[in-house]
Amino acid sequence: MKGPSLAWVFLPVAWLPATTFGHSSVTILQMKDASQAAQITKFFIAQPTSGSGYETGPLHIIYSDGTESVQTLPPLKASTDKEIVFNVVGFSGVELAQDRQTLGWTINVENCCTSYSIPLSVVVFQHKQVLHTFRQGQMVWGWMFLEGGKQVAVVYGPTHGPEVGDYRLYDVKTGKLLSEVSGDADTQSLRTDAPEWAKRLQARITHGRASGRT
Repeated sequence: MKGPSLAWVFLPVAWLPATTFGHSSVTILQMKDASQAAQITKFFIAQPTSGSGYETGPLHIIYSDGTESVQTLPPLKASTDKEIVFNVVGFSGVELAQDRQTLGWTINVENCCTSYSIPLSVVVFQHKQVLHTFRQGQMVWGWMFLEGGKQVAVVYGPTHGPEVGDYRLYDVKTGKLLSEVSGDADTQSLRTDAPEWAKRLQARITHGRASGRT
């Protein structure tokens, strides 16, 4: 399954803290003062500038009150003898929750072991600001909003290898982990007694693969 805003800098043995990712230093807002009640009416990922080195351009989010939020990617950095850099190169998987005020997307990051970037984080955006960034350390296989946007379910797993997966359910408002379940290594899928939210996410991923969307 192919994969996706501060550049993630990987030292030879360490990651930068996850708290530096997906907040004010990553997000650029271009909008007027407006009520938080405004709904998202349109969103799109712009094309990258030719020769920029990015896979995508900025993510534009347009509201019913005429305001617009523009999420941009951080400057690309070059690796050196002392540090290896895996840059953030694009947005992907953008989805709008049923409440039309909560948007989510994945962030594509360069990967050491593949010729393509992979999604490593799910970003949740609400009331015109980044609310939370969810990451586990492995690739994001898939994700979805639940309960009209009050919850987000994410499954993480290795870029290559058995497709068992680590399914996690988060509360959107607090960012708290609500539930977690792993797939069965023997069947390479969820157990029959897995929670319904995890089964829904697994079904969505399976349907996406069958239709060629992943």
